[in-house]
Amino acid sequence: MIKGVFFDLGGTLFSYRHPAEMLKLTVDGICEKLKLEHDAEEITRQFVLANKQIEHEFAEKAFFLAREYFAAVFANFLARMELQHLDEHQEWYRQFQHTALLEALTLKSDCHDTLTRLKDMGLYLSIVSNIDDDMLDPLIERAEFHRWLDHWTSSEAAQSCKPDQRFFDIVLDKSGLRPEEILFVGDSMEQDILGAHIAGMKTVLIAEDDTPAPMQVGKKVPDPDFRISRLSELPGIVESFGR
Repeated sequence: MIKGVFFDLGGTLFSYRHPAEMLKLTVDGICEKLKLEHDAEEITRQFVLANKQIEHEFAEKAFFLAREYFAAVFANFLARMELQHLDEHQEWYRQFQHTALLEALTLKSDCHDTLTRLKDMGLYLSIVSNIDDDMLDPLIERAEFHRWLDHWTSSEAAQSCKPDQRFFDIVLDKSGLRPEEILFVGDSMEQDILGAHIAGMKTVLIAEDDTPAPMQVGKKVPDPDFRISRLSELPGIVESFGR
């Protein structure tokens, strides 16, 4: 029997703005702030390469802060462009990316209705997100998630990032539930599905379009127990386990 549903946040309860649009906004913002006159295609290429390199490096870490990740991407980009003297703009970039990420996330249209249906079924609901507190808290408030959730936990609070098992141990302890009683819903095969599978939870991969989840670096992962394209499919999955 399923007694609780744990959710990832970005790409799961919220949709991301299209990656190509986000990339252009980011590169345009950097060019304007740093007054770069380099070829736009080369700037974009070097930023993408910097992001990919840091993704691979950070994917191996059991814990990191999102702001540390942003700083590493920016520093790598500046090095590739031989612009290390512009490192003084690190704080600007952190705030720029922080704001851009918050603005890039849009609540999915069936989110509130699905949470209401799951809560009416008597389920324990929570968010387990690889995100800093200063990003998670505004999103919780914006979406009024306190109306449905029993708890929400950031990787910063846990000092652990999915798929590291410490994060899953912490949220399980908070819930008082056993792993086999949890349905874990996320958009990342390498963070959500892998981590929850190792922890012994049932897993649901949500993918409503072709937008890739961040920080996918080619790890070997198990298949999810279920695949869905909309949150509204979740109550039916829970019911299939019996109540």
